[in-house]
Amino acid sequence: MIKFFRKIRQNLLSEGKTGKYLKYAIGEIVLVVIGILIALWLNNLNLKNQKRSEEIDILKGLKKDFQSDIKDFELNIWFYNSISSSADVILKQLESSDVYNDSLASYFAGTIRWPRSIINKNSFDVLKSKGLDLISNDSLRNEILNFHGQEYTSIKTWENEINREIYFDEILKRFDKVDPWNFDKDGKFNLGTMKPNNYDELKTDTLYKSLLRTMKRDAEYLLYGDYFDIIKDLESLIISIDKELANLE
Repeated sequence: MIKFFRKIRQNLLSEGKTGKYLKYAIGEIVLVVIGILIALWLNNLNLKNQKRSEEIDILKGLKKDFQSDIKDFELNIWFYNSISSSADVILKQLESSDVYNDSLASYFAGTIRWPRSIINKNSFDVLKSKGLDLISNDSLRNEILNFHGQEYTSIKTWENEINREIYFDEILKRFDKVDPWNFDKDGKFNLGTMKPNNYDELKTDTLYKSLLRTMKRDAEYLLYGDYFDIIKDLESLIISIDKELANLE
C-alpha cells in the first residue's frame, strides 16, 4: 500500500502536477491522522471493555465474600445464643436442689463457645492491588470501603475485648478440661462437653456464677448490638452490587 501511494506521488511530480500533488499529500496526511485516531479509539475501547470485565469479576468476588461473611456471622449468632441459653440453664441448675447429671456437660461447654469472625478479604485485597477506582460507582465503592474499614474493624474490636482468657483461666480451675468444641479422628466437627471437678462446690461458688452472668451479658451485647445489624447491612450491600452488575453486564 505504501509503495502504491509512493508511485502516485512520483507520477504526479514527473507530470508537473504540483497542485494535485499537494492536494494528494494533504489527503494522505488526513487519512493517516484518521487512521491513528481510529486506532486510538479502538485501543481506548478495548481498555474500557477490559476494565469493565475486571470490575464485573471483582464485584462478583466481593458479593461471594460478603455472602460467606453473612454465613459466618449467622454461625456466630448461633454460638452466642448457645452461650446465653447455656448460662441460663446452668445458673438455674446451680440454684436448684437437683444433683448433677451428665446432660449438663454440654451446657457447661456451651457457656464458653466463643466464636471469632472470619472476614473474607480475598476480593477486596485484589481490588486494592488493582486500584479502588476500578469500581466506577462512587456510592457503591464507598459502601464497600466502609464495610472493610469501619464495620468489620468495629466488630473485630468488640470481639477482641471479650475477656476469653480470664474466663478460660477460671474454668480450668473448676472443670476437667476446656472443651467448647473439638474434631474427631475423621476431622468431623463436634460440640464438646465439660464435667465440673466438684459440682456441689459450684453451687456456692459466687465467682463462677458471676462469670456466667458476665459471659451471658457479653454474648448478648455482641449478639444484639452488632451481628444482626451488620447482616442486614450486608444484605442491602449485596442488592446494590447486583444492581450494579446488571448495569455493567
